[in-house]
Order: sequence, then structure tokens, then C-alpha cells
Amino acid sequence: MLVNPILGIDILYEASDPGAAFDSQDHYDRRCFPGTRGQYISDITNWVTESVDPPSSMYWMRGPAGVGKSAIAQTCAEKLKETGHLGAAFFFTVNKRSNPLRSNPLHLFTSIVYQLTTALPDYRATVNERISKDKSVVEKKMPSQFRSLIVEPIRDLEKQGKKVQPKAIFIDGLDECAGKDAQAEINKIIASSVRERSTPFHWAIFSRAEPRIVSTFNQDNIASVTHCIELPISRTADGEIEMYLRGGFKNILEQQDFPQLLSSWPSDNDIRTLVDAADGLFTHPAAVLRHVAYPPDSQFRERLQSVLDTLSDAGEQAATSPFSQLDALYVHIMEQIPEHILLCAQLLSQYLGIVIMPCCMYRISEYTFKDICHHLHAVIS
Repeated sequence: MLVNPILGIDILYEASDPGAAFDSQDHYDRRCFPGTRGQYISDITNWVTESVDPPSSMYWMRGPAGVGKSAIAQTCAEKLKETGHLGAAFFFTVNKRSNPLRSNPLHLFTSIVYQLTTALPDYRATVNERISKDKSVVEKKMPSQFRSLIVEPIRDLEKQGKKVQPKAIFIDGLDECAGKDAQAEINKIIASSVRERSTPFHWAIFSRAEPRIVSTFNQDNIASVTHCIELPISRTADGEIEMYLRGGFKNILEQQDFPQLLSSWPSDNDIRTLVDAADGLFTHPAAVLRHVAYPPDSQFRERLQSVLDTLSDAGEQAATSPFSQLDALYVHIMEQIPEHILLCAQLLSQYLGIVIMPCCMYRISEYTFKDICHHLHAVIS
């Protein structure tokens, strides 16, 4: 009886994390609301599409938590996918509800390579052959993975007269990659490739301005090939935040079948209060909308009012930090979660990436487990 051999591509798939892709069902949808962040989106997509060989083939968008870096990354990835300019996109996360390996640096390049093989047929055949000959390559250190699975296959194709077209590769949440040394190493590997022109790819990296990441990007041999953009906390985003809120509340009313409230709820004053409370942070209105929308019942107006009351009480502290209103909102949301849900969440916290075991251990049904995740959705997404 003939047994089908295991293909190199199958081994690569097992060593990758498909859930880290921007269009995976495991990946939380963070795309920008239509009409917002337009200049940043345009700048990044133009950086990829308008020149075959841009002066800087690394793009670093840095900024604090909550300003919308991931939303911009996902939106740009989607747009470039539509135009055929996207090679791969990997979203790091430490969210335990999803695959805990998603913060593991050793899955970054194998995941990128697998995505590239789906977009580049000739490259796929070369990578498949390489891994079939040496299955251990997917388990080697990052420099070896990069050289063996990206640089050398592209070089082989060029020798055959098969040029690999330039494409964008997005890496979001580098600061959430496990290990500061690994974060720095990823930057150095990519920058070295850009300097040596060993790959035709444009690398876009999104992260917080953590000290180790900043110091790495500031090194002369990396800074010289990197285009850096700061995404700040700024009240200049108020108009876009208002647009986002109005669109989100409209969606809630449509989903709840209350179209008659579109002209009166929420009030303009309510919107102004929420915009002021956001203080330039997109994560604040996102949490408000998630909290108001769940559970999907007729109490959504009461939930919004309770948020507004909480923000009013916390208003005196707002000037101390742009995150003070966000902290108050999170505390309020947590206080609204039923005690038994919080207890279950506490028991499951160390296992949230492995659903079956805790559900069996604590005799929690799949429905109850999903309910726990939905209740916590507003504060842990």
C-alpha cells in the first residue's frame, strides 16, 4: 500500500501560525472605520505601490497603546491584498484567548514564508523542495530560517530567471513578541536583508516605542534603511473618533432593530462627552462600543448611560493622564460583569488559549465559556 509522502509545505504549515494572519478567523477585526486614518493609510500603501525600489524598504510606525496602530496595519494589509501587493502579514499578540504561540518569535518567519508560498507559485515549489530535503529547517534559529526559507529560495529563482516581484510584509505588535532580545534580532535580520538587497520585500513594522526597540531602530545601519513615522496621542483625531462612534452606534441600532432611534440616540452631547473622554485614544471608543453592544439585548441604552455617568465622575482626574478615563472605563466595565463570570474567568485565565482542558476541568460548557469571553471582550480585545 502506497503512503503519500509528507510534503515540505505541510511541515511548514504545522510550524507556522495561520491564526496570526490579518484575515484569519482567529484574528480580531481591528480595521479602521471608513473615512478615518486616511492619510496614514494612503502614505503606507503608496510607499509600497508607487516605487519598485523605495529609498527605505523598512517602514516603522511607532506609538503608544490605543492610538490605532493595529487598525492601520490591518486596513493597509487588506487594501494591498486586493491590489496584489501584499506578501504576508503577521500580528503578534499576547491575548491568551487565542493561540499562545502568537507571541513566539520562532513562528514569525515560518508563518511569513507560508503566506508567501500561497502568493508566489514558483517560490512555493522551491520552499517545498527545500523543507522536504531538510525538515529541521523550520525548527532552527531565526537567522537560519530567514536565510534558508526566504533569501536562498529567492536567489535560486533569480538564477533560473524567475524574478520575485516586490511585495509588502507587515509585522504588527513587535513589542508583544516574547523576549526583548528576539524583538531586536528580528529588526536586525530584516535590516540586514534590506541593506544587502537579498529580498525584494518592503517590510512594515508596527509597535510601541519600547526602549529596546527604539535603541535598535536608532542604530545607524538600521536607521539608514528605515522610514519612521510617529502615531501620537492627539486631539486632532477627535473628528475621526466622532465619526467612528456615530458609525458604531448606528450599527448597534440596526442590529437591535431600533432604526427609529437613529436621529435621537445617542445625543450630540453624549457623543461630545465620549470624544472628550477618549482624549485622542481610539481604544477608548472601541471599548465603549463593545460594552454597549453586548449582550445583544434592549438594555444597550442603559449601558451607555452608565458609561457616561462613570466618565462624568472620573472627569476631574482626566487631566493627569490620557489613560485615566480609559482606566475608569475598564474598571466600570469589569464591575458590570456578573460575579460568577468573573470567577470562571479567573479560574480559566491561565488556560484561555486551551479551551477544551479548562472546560472539562471546571465542567464549563462551551456555551458558558463563549459567554465568559464575550463579557470580557470589551476590555481584553
